[in-house]
Amino acid sequence: MVVLVVAAVLAYPRIGAWYVRTRAIPRLAARYGAEVKVGSIDVSFGHATLKDVRVRPRGGAEPVVRLDRIDVTFDGNASLLGAAQISAIEIRGGQVTIHRRADGTHNFDGLGRPPQTPGARPAGAGAPVRFRELAIELVDDDDDVRATVGAVSGVRRDGRTELLLEDLAATSGAGPSARAATLEVSREDDKIEATVAGGELRIWTGLSLTGIEGTVAEATAPGQLAVNLAGGYGGVAGTLWTARGWVEPRARAGEVRVKADAFSLDRLRPILEGRDLLVDYPKTTVDADLTIARRGDVGTIAGGVHVADLTINHPMLADKPVQIESLSGEVAATYDRATRTLTLTRGEFGTRGLPFSLTGDVTVGPRLRPARLAGRFVVPTVPCQQVLDALPPQVTADLAGFALTGMFATDLHLAIDWAELEATQLGGSVAINGCRARRVSPAMTRLKEPFEHWVEVETGEWLSFEIGPDNPDFVPLPEVSPYLLLSLQTTEDSAFYKHHGFIPREFRTALVKNLEAGKFKFGASSITMQTVKNVLLYRQKTLVRKFEELFLTWAIEKFLDKDRIFEIYVNAIEYGPALYGIGPAAREYFGKTAAEITPKEAAFFSSILPNPKDRYKQYCKGELRRQTEGKIARILAKMLERQRLTQEEYDAAIATPLVFVKDGTETEGECLRRADRALKNARPTNPLARPPSP
Repeated sequence: MVVLVVAAVLAYPRIGAWYVRTRAIPRLAARYGAEVKVGSIDVSFGHATLKDVRVRPRGGAEPVVRLDRIDVTFDGNASLLGAAQISAIEIRGGQVTIHRRADGTHNFDGLGRPPQTPGARPAGAGAPVRFRELAIELVDDDDDVRATVGAVSGVRRDGRTELLLEDLAATSGAGPSARAATLEVSREDDKIEATVAGGELRIWTGLSLTGIEGTVAEATAPGQLAVNLAGGYGGVAGTLWTARGWVEPRARAGEVRVKADAFSLDRLRPILEGRDLLVDYPKTTVDADLTIARRGDVGTIAGGVHVADLTINHPMLADKPVQIESLSGEVAATYDRATRTLTLTRGEFGTRGLPFSLTGDVTVGPRLRPARLAGRFVVPTVPCQQVLDALPPQVTADLAGFALTGMFATDLHLAIDWAELEATQLGGSVAINGCRARRVSPAMTRLKEPFEHWVEVETGEWLSFEIGPDNPDFVPLPEVSPYLLLSLQTTEDSAFYKHHGFIPREFRTALVKNLEAGKFKFGASSITMQTVKNVLLYRQKTLVRKFEELFLTWAIEKFLDKDRIFEIYVNAIEYGPALYGIGPAAREYFGKTAAEITPKEAAFFSSILPNPKDRYKQYCKGELRRQTEGKIARILAKMLERQRLTQEEYDAAIATPLVFVKDGTETEGECLRRADRALKNARPTNPLARPPSP
């Protein structure tokens, strides 16, 4: 008897391991439609340990579950009689991987719940199951989402499951990402409740909802979960917004209202301190009330936003901070995930009494880069002065003194396809001609009479000259060679005497070139616009400066006649280092008066205007560059084509060599060094500035 007992004790672990591997595991696998592989099995009296357990659907290519260790506690005495009475199960370590493929299939397809037999009670039913250090990975190729859970711990007992998920993170190809420090989940009788802490939702770079806390719990409607969350921004402590609503995961649907009561951006000091974009932000207040919804692949957002006392500082906007006193908006937009298209169906905004609307759509490609864009900007018919009064004072700083009458309206549309930029569309109407200037600024008033013009040629080095008859270098328009005037119109503004200051088709051309260059590089400058830049505006490429340029172009066309604008232009523009006005330029280059300029010399002056300092080097060397010779030939041919030269004048110009006249006061090297210095130390034109008083 003793021998039999000893033999049974010695054989028990082997028999137990054999039983688990050949009987228990296959039965379990059959019940769930799975393939189960176990690395090792250790059995002692009342205890079994399974290591390296892998579970996958039958015929599946990848395991759904990989468990480092499972400890099972059972009734040892009952096991001697062939009964499996499990009292506890503990799962420690491993990973659960859930993969939803692009075709909608899952890596766990084929796995299922075991068939339920009335009255049957599987071994282990009712025994608590504990989880420790279990990781989870979810990959959704269809939605381009990846989520991970660093560690899961908890217990399932008597139909109730309590889990603690730690270190959660999710990313999406669309850009937004999320994470949470912890997520406590409880489920009982198919009712689920989750409590999140330390959550963060990164909508895009620079905008994050942080400190998210609250619950997601079973709602009254079947399949829905009620959402009740709150949080802040950018890691700043405190509650600044709330989100309440519902989600229905199986239907990929939901609707949540996000509300942010008015708060000062001083609350966000930790993330705004030291940043240059927002100035004096403690005075800025923000409030919003938005409803965000999803139905399958389509998401929507609708509601209102209000910002007050916002001051923005950006070099592309202006050379000084721009203050927006108040801006309110009501928006409605949809996002179609299938086409990656965001459509703004409603964008009604208002600032300081000026209403305007913005609608359109944008389709994004890889890495959220825009692929196509279409938009419409509308200002309804309003008094012209109302528009001017609504603009921030920093935007209208150079427009002080203007008083307008009449009515204004705008309806502009734009369409860009980055794969085919030449197909860009820009059109619509700007009904500014309905406005009249009852009073203009003092800076513009002076242009009707002779005026002093200042230029800072180098830092602290100023040059001034009068544009008027008291200056011996000034050339009245009738005394300027007609060939020069016709050449400038050919290259700069062919319809100068026909339009009202703008060349509409050139705006589209400049836009396409800037899109290709990826920056502000090209303008759509008529001769009037160039005159404005030279005598009224600081020459800096910003959106505010461009607006002022457009407004002043309209105003100067109303205030001055075309001949006076052209006269100012030819006498103010630069033709070389510190060489301003056609009088000094004609004498410097060719030793003659402006009236004596020939067609070829006129074409040369037109050829150097885009970069007169650099192209002055041709004068230093006494010869033309090959590309300049070609450009002069093209200008002359275009003048002939447009009947601005006769055939005889054209033939004579082509046959006559261009000869520079030099007085011999400096060598070629000295001349080149002077040009290089001018290029290196060039200052942007600031015609309304003056040198400091001595």
